[in-house]
This record gives sequence, C-alpha cells and structure tokens, in this order.
Amino acid sequence: MPIHNFTVDPDKKGMKKLLGDLESDIMEIVWVGKTVSVRDVYTELNKTRDLAYTTVMTVMSRLAVKGILERVKDSNSFLYKPVHSREDFTSFSVRKVVTELMENFSTPAISHFLDSIEEENPEKIDELIKLIEAKRKLRDNA
Repeated sequence: MPIHNFTVDPDKKGMKKLLGDLESDIMEIVWVGKTVSVRDVYTELNKTRDLAYTTVMTVMSRLAVKGILERVKDSNSFLYKPVHSREDFTSFSVRKVVTELMENFSTPAISHFLDSIEEENPEKIDELIKLIEAKRKLRDNA
C-alpha cells in the first residue's frame, strides 16, 4: 500500500519534517504500542498537551485514510495499527524526497548533498566513492 503524499518542512525536526506536529506525535505513540485505541493515544498525549478526544480521533482517522494507519473494528470502537514500521516509513519518505529532487533539480541536489556531507562528515565522501564504484561495477557487469 503506498504511503500518502506529504510535503517536507525543513524547519522542523525528526518525523515532524514529514508529518504534522500532532500526526507525528500520534505516530510515535502508535509505533511504540503497535495496536492502540484512540483512548490510548489520547491518554498518552494528554500527559503533555491539552487536546480534545475528538481531535485525536479525527487525526487518527485521517492517518488511516492516508494509508499510514490501519483501522480495525473492535466491538464498538476501532483499534489502529501502523501500516509500516517507523523504519519503512522513514526509508520510503527519504527515497521519495530524493527521487523528486533528482527528477526536478538533479545538479543542485547532488551539489548540495555533497556539500552537506563534506560539512557534516568528510570521511563519508570516501564511503560514497566506494558505493559509486560498486554501483558502476554492477552496471558494467550487467
């Protein structure tokens, strides 16, 4: 099942770059609990925020419509569980962002990526060179 469309907010940290603040907080709770009710999430969120139960319910329903949560009927209510692990969601999201950048802005995207690597961890450039050489070798042998 494909993951929903999203926009990247470079000014935010962590998962909030990809999801809204409340969506991100909800998903962090769901990824820990695996299968949760709206009440479970509402109770956990209200330890640090003052939210209406209906707000949490609405956001969780929207996450289900977006394909991020799966909603399962349980007696008179619904239980929610993540469609993808946190790692799979992150991996897909990064892949999607990089692909879209490469399709629309390949030269500046590559240039800024290399500049960023050099600023953060110059040793990673050697690792990147090895990865490129391995990909080239695979391509040439195919």
